Amino acid sequence: MLILKRKLIFSVGEVWFDEEPKELNNVDVIYYKQWKYPIAGAQSNEVQTRLIDLTKSQQELWQNISSNDRYKIRRAEQKDEIAYEYWDNVNSDLLNRFSDFYDLFATQKGLVKIDRSWLRKRADAGLIDISHVKLKDGSPLVWHVYYVHKNRAFLLHSASIKNSENTSYQSLIGRANRYHHWQDILRFKNSGIGIYDFGGWYTGNTDRQKLGINEFKEKFGGEVVKNFNCINGITIKGKLYLHLLKIYMSLSKLPLPRIPWGG
Repeated sequence: MLILKRKLIFSVGEVWFDEEPKELNNVDVIYYKQWKYPIAGAQSNEVQTRLIDLTKSQQELWQNISSNDRYKIRRAEQKDEIAYEYWDNVNSDLLNRFSDFYDLFATQKGLVKIDRSWLRKRADAGLIDISHVKLKDGSPLVWHVYYVHKNRAFLLHSASIKNSENTSYQSLIGRANRYHHWQDILRFKNSGIGIYDFGGWYTGNTDRQKLGINEFKEKFGGEVVKNFNCINGITIKGKLYLHLLKIYMSLSKLPLPRIPWGG
């Protein structure tokens, strides 16, 4: 499904998961996300992600999780006073609640705040699924946001607020997040979705935090696969957009893999 957004004088579109856009009228630039092969003539970045095959039985999916993580999931379910909630019909109020929480998380982590306009465009197209785990008093612990299309649930955003001075709370967050992923996996499996996508895999070896995230994902099983994110200028304005983007990246001293894919 082609999603369109205006950026200044440019019309920017995106398509996911090898779905060829049917109509490119009035589109200057198009982002191809998570494609199996690079797009001819486009700027392409090779990316990797970790996928779980949801056609496996629930028992097999459970056994593929490390024993220590299974213990933490059971403890969260049986002893922690938390609750799981999800929405596959997303309204503006929910988007704002999540986005406000994510922006606090981003500030804490030194990340870019969420692009609310892209998130809203995807939600308006019926492609966004949101879930969270909360305390019994309603306070959210962890939020997950997925792009769900073509038999695949792709984790776009995961956010939780840390409290380094409270080790018990930090442990609770860790258990809640594991429980959260497991509940999402079961829900997507039961709804007929065939692939659970962890939303990326760090291919370097220097960033300890990202290596830790890899380790977390690996404990749920699955396999690492290669995809491509590509960007192509369709019109003269689109080619100007790419030229300006290159200048911006150069001035910002950002390497090509950091091209902002619109997410």
